[in-house]
Formats: sequence, structure tokens, C-alpha cells
Amino acid sequence: TPHSPKQCHHRRVREAVVSTQSTGGRAFETFLRMPSATNPAKGLEMAEGLDRFSQVVEKKMRNLEKRKTKILDLLQQKKGGKELNSDQLTSVASLSYVDANLEQLREFLPQFKAISNEMEKTKKKVKRREETKRNEAENKRVKGILSTIHYLSKLSQELKEQLLTGLNGLTLTETEVTMLDTFYTLTDSSGAKFADIDSSIESVSGHILGFLERKDKEMCEGVKYSDLAELFDRLHEHHVFDPDYVSLILNFDSLSLDISCCPF
Repeated sequence: TPHSPKQCHHRRVREAVVSTQSTGGRAFETFLRMPSATNPAKGLEMAEGLDRFSQVVEKKMRNLEKRKTKILDLLQQKKGGKELNSDQLTSVASLSYVDANLEQLREFLPQFKAISNEMEKTKKKVKRREETKRNEAENKRVKGILSTIHYLSKLSQELKEQLLTGLNGLTLTETEVTMLDTFYTLTDSSGAKFADIDSSIESVSGHILGFLERKDKEMCEGVKYSDLAELFDRLHEHHVFDPDYVSLILNFDSLSLDISCCPF
């Protein structure tokens, strides 16, 4: 007799649990190490599926308990001398089937609940991990924005003039200094009218994020955010923003050494 999809599903679950029992619980350990336990999407789907299945099993057990109570009542009536009809006799004859199913479900349910609990723990861990990643990403983003604004505020006219002549081994071209000036202007909302402050800040944010993400997109004509990011890399490599940095580059051409007193 062909089985319905629901019956087939329940049969496969029973077979899986029986297989688990025969292997001393190793199947459950294997189950908990499956990719779904580490794959958030699949793991959460499986946890929800197990929870729903546990609810179905509990409902089935309640129905069987009610059915058993009715059968026991019929048996009492039969013992009291009441003659049962064919349907009632059929029901009474199914007592062993009802008991077997109840026993099986009582045995299966704790195991499914144990798996469900483990999956729920995994679900909470995944949620905490994702929340931590979101917070770290947001903190990194805010830090990047604030540090960009900070370093732009350090680009004084005096510092730019030093960069044109050479500072800590780095010399910029007029074009590169113009890039810095343009970026400063695009990220300065101090002159915006009050009515335009929201759109101005949105524009500033867009430019700073484009810079932080090193987008291969034009900041202005002929200059990409990635180009600007590379320029800032050079500024940091040469400690341009560190007032306490002491350059160890020596100009040997300016040194005059008297070696006449050195014995050879």
C-alpha cells in the first residue's frame, strides 16, 4: 500500500532514530557535527524543523493517550457485560498497536528534544556571533570616519608646503596636494546652510565611505577614491601626521668626516 508523504517522512525519522540507538548514540554526535550546525541558514532551518516535529510528536502522543483511555473504557464495559459493536471491537483490538506507538514515541521524544536543545544553543551562538560581527563592523566604520576627519584636520597649509619640498623622505607633487585639498573641501560641511545640513552630511559621508572602502570610482574628475587611499597610505608610511616622529634619513653629502687621525 503506498504511503502518504507525511507517513514516509515519519517512517524515515523513526528509522533514523532506530539507527541512532543501534550505534550507541554516535549518529546523534555525527548529526550535531553536520555542516548545518556550522552553516547558520541550514542550522536554523533544521532547529525550527526539529521543534515543529517535536510538537507534532507531542500532539500525536496526546491523541494516542485519549484513544487508549477510550479503549480501556470499552474494555471495562465489555467486562461489565456490555456487548460491543464491530467498530468498538476493532478499537479494542488496536490496544497493543496504541501501546506500541506510545512507547516508541515516549522513547523518541526525549532524543529529539535533546537534539532540538543543542540546535537552539547553536542558534543562539550564531546570533551572538553575528551580532558581535555587526558591532565590530560598525565600530570599525565609525572609527574610520572619525580618523579620516582627524587626519584631514591636520593637513595645514604649513604641512602641505613641507610635503611639497620633502618631509620624512616623502615629497608630493602639486597634483597630489590638490587631491588632498579637494578631498578636504568635499568632506567639509561647516559652511553648509542649516536647511542643507542633512544633504551636506550625506554627501560628506558618501565621500568618506568611498575613501575608506577604496572604491574604484571617481571622487572628482580624474581622481578615484582608490588613488586617494593610496596617497594616504604613503602619508602614514612616512609618519607625516606624527609630530613626534624623528626621521633617521641621513644626508651623507652634507657630512664632513676628518679621518686623518684614524690609524690604518
